[in-house]
Amino acid sequence: MLTLVFSLFVFTIGGIEVFAKEGGGTPEYPIAKSRKIPMGASPVVGYGQKTEEEIMRERPREPKIGVLAPLSGDLKYFGTEASNGAELASDEIDALGGLNGMEFELLVADTGGRINGARKGIEAFVDMNVLAVIGAATGEVSFGANKAINDNQLIMISAGSRRRLGDTGPYNCRITLDDRQGVASLVGYLEEKKKWKKFALLSSILNDYSIKLSAFFKNELIKRKMEISHELYLSSSTMAYVKKDDFSIGAQVEKLKENTPDALIFTGDGREAVEVIKELRKQGLVIPLVGSEDIMVPEFISLGKQAAGTIVYSGFNSESKKPRIRSFVKAYKKKFGQTPSRLAALSYDAYYLLVESIKRAKSMRPSHLRLALLSIKDFQGVTGKTEMTEDGETIKDAFIFEMLDSGGKYKFVGVKEPN
Repeated sequence: MLTLVFSLFVFTIGGIEVFAKEGGGTPEYPIAKSRKIPMGASPVVGYGQKTEEEIMRERPREPKIGVLAPLSGDLKYFGTEASNGAELASDEIDALGGLNGMEFELLVADTGGRINGARKGIEAFVDMNVLAVIGAATGEVSFGANKAINDNQLIMISAGSRRRLGDTGPYNCRITLDDRQGVASLVGYLEEKKKWKKFALLSSILNDYSIKLSAFFKNELIKRKMEISHELYLSSSTMAYVKKDDFSIGAQVEKLKENTPDALIFTGDGREAVEVIKELRKQGLVIPLVGSEDIMVPEFISLGKQAAGTIVYSGFNSESKKPRIRSFVKAYKKKFGQTPSRLAALSYDAYYLLVESIKRAKSMRPSHLRLALLSIKDFQGVTGKTEMTEDGETIKDAFIFEMLDSGGKYKFVGVKEPN
């Protein structure tokens, strides 16, 4: 691959806008008429397992990597981050002279945040014989084209999806920190460094992610033989037959005054966490909050000293001192004028993970690439060390943050990083 000075040019295939990483002009490769690819349930168990003879009958793919993301609409932020991360990685590979003597194109399809847009993007990528795709962390990307991805053996790596994707078929993968692993990393840190032993759990009952995350925390606490002092729930005032105390944060916090825990694990969103902290302090409770990266929102950080001691896990630390991360952040800021988010970092790593897979693969056939991808156990990225499992999921540790006074200003400071 040659080093190229490029911009993103847009052309249309079957009604979907596709941006090509080119030096100028229009794409020089032929584009087949967009086909209608059936959408439906995921493949049966065992689909994708082939003999070497069967693999050799597959058509080799072109040196093209796609990004499927919403670059317009309400979800534009997620698409832009995914596109930016992949573009920076592509630039760096260009600067190194390419991969295996081949030039790789980066193509970005805009889904518009719609399932129909995701389907058309996959159709375009299939017609262009794309080797693999990086997917933005949005629902229409992660789940809107499962059948098409798997039927056409088009590997897609999600850069941020929190839901398991390996169960949807052998060609749908993700590089995201799994919440089970994030919770295990965080609780282990609390046990070893903080010496905390007793916790209360507070869940948002209408938030399925909150309920799932609370279950992960509960299982990990039980596994480590820690005490659960309270299991509390926030309901909605719109639910029928719900008592006022069940949707009152104040009433739930009041219960913590008896058998007060070392910390309160809250699995709701950042805006709710703001109200929880305010109520804790109002009632004279100075116990810290524990949770996921969802708490790391500007509204929560603006609480300052009130939120001191809050501890969360995350999948990336843009202020890390590790050389590889510092180099990535510096390059990202130079190119895009802003600090990279976790989503941009995951997309950047996903591109490099594909590069590593291509290096290891026997050929550019999809099954060879898939086998190479799943064989990776030691990939060192900016989001930590990644190990791929046989079902396309990842094993990695979390970054741990604590709300601390840093130079006279309270903010989330990294206190532990993956090895």
